[in-house]
Amino acid sequence: MDRVVVSSRRRTQQTARAAGLDDVPTTVDDRWTEIDFGAYDDRRIGEVMAELGAAWASDVSYVPPGGESMTSLHERVGDAVADLVEEATTANILVVTHATPIKSATVWLLGGGAEMIMRLRVSLASITTFRPVAHGLVLSEFNWCPARHIA
Repeated sequence: MDRVVVSSRRRTQQTARAAGLDDVPTTVDDRWTEIDFGAYDDRRIGEVMAELGAAWASDVSYVPPGGESMTSLHERVGDAVADLVEEATTANILVVTHATPIKSATVWLLGGGAEMIMRLRVSLASITTFRPVAHGLVLSEFNWCPARHIA
Protein backbone atom coordinates (compact mmCIF):
# COMPACT_ATOMS: atom_id res chain seq x y z
CA MET A 1 0.00 0.00 0.00
CA ASP A 2 1.45 3.34 -1.05
CA ARG A 3 -1.06 5.72 0.52
CA VAL A 4 -4.24 5.74 2.60
CA VAL A 5 -6.98 8.37 2.35
CA VAL A 6 -9.50 8.73 5.20
CA SER A 7 -12.24 11.14 6.15
CA SER A 8 -11.91 13.13 9.37
CA ARG A 9 -14.46 10.86 11.04
CA ARG A 10 -12.72 8.91 13.75
CA ARG A 11 -14.14 5.57 12.62
CA THR A 12 -12.35 5.70 9.25
CA GLN A 13 -9.04 6.40 10.96
CA GLN A 14 -9.68 3.61 13.49
CA THR A 15 -10.44 1.21 10.64
CA ALA A 16 -7.17 2.08 8.89
CA ARG A 17 -5.26 1.46 12.14
CA ALA A 18 -7.11 -1.81 12.77
CA ALA A 19 -6.05 -2.92 9.28
CA GLY A 20 -2.42 -2.43 10.32
CA LEU A 21 -1.83 0.62 8.15
CA ASP A 22 -0.22 2.82 10.82
CA ASP A 23 3.03 3.11 8.88
CA VAL A 24 1.44 3.99 5.53
CA PRO A 25 1.32 7.70 4.63
CA THR A 26 -2.23 8.86 5.37
CA THR A 27 -4.16 11.83 4.05
CA VAL A 28 -7.37 13.19 5.59
CA ASP A 29 -9.80 14.35 2.90
CA ASP A 30 -13.27 15.40 3.99
CA ARG A 31 -14.65 14.98 0.50
CA TRP A 32 -14.83 11.30 1.56
CA THR A 33 -17.09 12.04 4.56
CA GLU A 34 -20.50 10.34 4.70
CA ILE A 35 -23.48 12.21 3.30
CA ASP A 36 -24.80 14.85 5.68
CA PHE A 37 -28.13 13.52 6.92
CA GLY A 38 -28.89 16.88 8.57
CA ALA A 39 -31.80 16.68 11.02
CA TYR A 40 -31.72 12.87 10.66
CA ASP A 41 -28.08 12.56 11.70
CA ASP A 42 -28.67 11.62 15.35
CA ARG A 43 -31.14 8.86 14.53
CA ARG A 44 -30.40 5.22 13.69
CA ILE A 45 -30.03 4.60 9.98
CA GLY A 46 -32.70 1.88 10.10
CA GLU A 47 -35.21 4.40 11.43
CA VAL A 48 -34.67 6.98 8.70
CA MET A 49 -33.42 5.19 5.61
CA ALA A 50 -36.84 4.17 4.32
CA GLU A 51 -37.97 7.80 4.36
CA LEU A 52 -34.69 9.31 3.15
CA GLY A 53 -34.08 6.51 0.65
CA ALA A 54 -37.48 7.04 -0.92
CA ALA A 55 -36.91 10.81 -1.10
CA TRP A 56 -33.46 10.43 -2.70
CA ALA A 57 -34.62 7.64 -5.01
CA SER A 58 -37.31 9.91 -6.45
CA ASP A 59 -35.21 13.11 -6.45
CA VAL A 60 -31.41 13.07 -6.03
CA SER A 61 -31.49 16.82 -5.46
CA TYR A 62 -33.63 16.35 -2.30
CA VAL A 63 -31.94 17.99 0.70
CA PRO A 64 -33.01 16.81 4.16
CA PRO A 65 -33.38 19.70 6.64
CA GLY A 66 -29.84 20.92 7.38
CA GLY A 67 -28.34 18.16 5.25
CA GLU A 68 -26.97 17.41 1.81
CA SER A 69 -28.40 16.13 -1.46
CA MET A 70 -27.17 13.03 -3.29
CA THR A 71 -26.24 15.34 -6.16
CA SER A 72 -24.01 17.43 -3.90
CA LEU A 73 -22.35 14.35 -2.39
CA HIS A 74 -21.77 12.89 -5.86
CA GLU A 75 -20.08 16.10 -7.01
CA ARG A 76 -17.71 16.26 -4.03
CA VAL A 77 -16.86 12.55 -4.16
CA GLY A 78 -16.38 12.82 -7.92
CA ASP A 79 -13.88 15.63 -7.35
CA ALA A 80 -12.05 13.46 -4.79
CA VAL A 81 -11.97 10.47 -7.15
CA ALA A 82 -10.79 12.61 -10.07
CA ASP A 83 -7.88 13.79 -7.94
CA LEU A 84 -6.81 10.16 -7.35
CA VAL A 85 -7.35 8.59 -10.78
CA GLU A 86 -3.99 9.38 -12.34
CA GLU A 87 -2.03 8.43 -9.21
CA ALA A 88 -4.05 5.20 -8.92
CA THR A 89 -2.76 3.99 -12.28
CA THR A 90 0.75 3.63 -10.79
CA ALA A 91 0.22 3.46 -7.01
CA ASN A 92 -1.88 1.46 -4.58
CA ILE A 93 -4.25 3.86 -2.86
CA LEU A 94 -6.65 2.71 -0.19
CA VAL A 95 -9.61 4.95 0.62
CA VAL A 96 -11.24 4.16 3.95
CA THR A 97 -14.62 5.81 3.85
CA HIS A 98 -18.35 5.41 4.39
CA ALA A 99 -21.14 3.62 2.49
CA THR A 100 -22.54 6.47 0.41
CA PRO A 101 -19.14 7.79 -0.77
CA ILE A 102 -18.17 4.24 -1.77
CA LYS A 103 -21.33 3.89 -3.83
CA SER A 104 -20.86 7.36 -5.32
CA ALA A 105 -17.20 6.70 -6.24
CA THR A 106 -18.17 3.42 -7.89
CA VAL A 107 -20.95 5.09 -9.88
CA TRP A 108 -18.64 7.99 -10.83
CA LEU A 109 -15.86 5.68 -12.03
CA LEU A 110 -18.40 3.72 -14.09
CA GLY A 111 -19.65 6.93 -15.69
CA GLY A 112 -23.02 7.09 -13.97
CA GLY A 113 -24.97 9.86 -12.34
CA ALA A 114 -26.11 10.43 -8.76
CA GLU A 115 -29.43 8.69 -9.45
CA MET A 116 -27.57 5.35 -9.51
CA ILE A 117 -26.23 5.69 -5.95
CA MET A 118 -29.48 4.50 -4.37
CA ARG A 119 -29.37 1.33 -6.52
CA LEU A 120 -26.24 0.01 -4.77
CA ARG A 121 -25.82 -1.52 -1.32
CA VAL A 122 -22.55 -1.57 0.55
CA SER A 123 -22.05 -3.85 3.54
CA LEU A 124 -20.05 -3.00 6.65
CA ALA A 125 -16.34 -3.76 6.31
CA SER A 126 -16.69 -4.54 2.62
CA ILE A 127 -14.05 -3.97 -0.03
CA THR A 128 -14.52 -2.36 -3.43
CA THR A 129 -11.54 -2.22 -5.79
CA PHE A 130 -10.67 -0.68 -9.10
CA ARG A 131 -7.61 -1.88 -11.00
CA PRO A 132 -5.64 -0.02 -13.65
CA VAL A 133 -5.77 -1.30 -17.22
CA ALA A 134 -4.57 0.25 -20.47
CA HIS A 135 -7.76 2.30 -20.92
CA GLY A 136 -8.17 3.47 -17.30
CA LEU A 137 -9.58 1.90 -14.15
CA VAL A 138 -11.96 -1.06 -14.11
CA LEU A 139 -14.15 -2.36 -11.29
CA SER A 140 -12.67 -5.63 -10.08
CA GLU A 141 -14.46 -6.14 -6.74
CA PHE A 142 -17.65 -4.60 -5.38
CA ASN A 143 -18.99 -5.04 -1.86
CA TRP A 144 -16.70 -8.01 -1.19
CA CYS A 145 -16.80 -9.02 2.47
CA PRO A 146 -13.88 -11.24 3.50
CA ALA A 147 -15.70 -12.33 6.68
CA ARG A 148 -18.43 -13.99 4.55
CA HIS A 149 -15.79 -16.26 3.03
CA ILE A 150 -14.26 -17.53 6.27
CA ALA A 151 -15.38 -21.08 6.95
